Amino acid sequence: MHMTTGEVIRRIRKSIGMTQSELAALLYLTQPAVSQLEHDGPAVHDIRTLRRVARALGVPLDILVVADEEEADVRRREFFRAGAVGAGGLAAGASAAGTVSASPIRVGAADVAAITDSVNQIHDLDLVIGGDRLRGVAAGQVRYTQHLLNVGSYSDAVGRELAAVTAETMIAAGWIHYDSGHPDSAARYYTEAAQTATAANDGIAAAHAFGNASHLMVNRFGSNTNGDRLAVQYARAASRAALHRGGPKLRALMALREAEAHGARGDRTETVDALSRAFRAYESTRGFDPDWVYLPQAQMSGVSGKAHMRLGDHTAATAHLQQAIGCSSAWPRERASWQLHLAHNLVRSGDLAQACTLLTETFTTITDLASARLQGRLNEIATTVRPHAKVAEAREFLGMRAAR
Repeated sequence: MHMTTGEVIRRIRKSIGMTQSELAALLYLTQPAVSQLEHDGPAVHDIRTLRRVARALGVPLDILVVADEEEADVRRREFFRAGAVGAGGLAAGASAAGTVSASPIRVGAADVAAITDSVNQIHDLDLVIGGDRLRGVAAGQVRYTQHLLNVGSYSDAVGRELAAVTAETMIAAGWIHYDSGHPDSAARYYTEAAQTATAANDGIAAAHAFGNASHLMVNRFGSNTNGDRLAVQYARAASRAALHRGGPKLRALMALREAEAHGARGDRTETVDALSRAFRAYESTRGFDPDWVYLPQAQMSGVSGKAHMRLGDHTAATAHLQQAIGCSSAWPRERASWQLHLAHNLVRSGDLAQACTLLTETFTTITDLASARLQGRLNEIATTVRPHAKVAEAREFLGMRAAR
């Protein structure tokens, strides 16, 4: 039987001779709140709370937060067998405010802001390490926010904000599941997010949900399929939802989603029009962009490159993707994604040798990332290259794959 997170917290606390009241004092919680944690109450799914608990107990966070329960059980049992619990972290109490109390839970604006911060952290971590290691964290955060939305006590204004951040939490979880190779789960999260955002009359969150759903369809089903036709509809719905309240980056991002969907269908006129709208929106100043809108120049260039590749404009695609790579050095997972797209474009343009040289140069970085999506894309390129193993550059790349 697997050890739950609450049980792990209880065992570590007892092993260092700490009472529930003492742990509560370090966490700025009440003793009943700690008891709830140890009995796997809803706060056990909140990454902010678990980070504070890990600091207070002086243990690694990944003992409390892992991708799945089977992996958790292995790590935790090894941890206890090693007797690795120490009291060195007892003075490291968190300074963040917040309580976890018995239901009904009072939810205020500060709680919503803290959840928003957690969602932004999940997005930032994915850009660096990939989604495989974050799936459990993201799913837990969804359960936590849903619990607050369903049983919490809050004002009408806070309720609207909580519904919106719940939708954004679902969208973050959807992206993490997509990046870690679970597209069906991603689709479910996006559907729930769209429903939650629509019920809350939040056009910004609805745009995000529809836009990500469109992106998933384009990249999941390939070109000229029913999925692509639906992807166009979702992308257009995203643009409409973002039009009135969305800021420059949000409107630009949704226009890029339209360009992706039209490009997958080979519709040159619509693709070029959507790209033009994206760049016009990006340069405007109207509207509001929430913190989660990640749209640096690199992504503008990268998505433009992908759209041109799908239209067969390989020279333009190469120029845009190279620009995206050059601007993404701070985000390893993001940079690797553009490098794989560039390799794919070079293969499609017939420049197999240059594509394989690029893959050989970036092979270690890409394969070290915890992103099943990127590993799958690398495997697809390897399958395409394999019949051309007589080419020296292809042979070198395939040899590295085999050795790995």
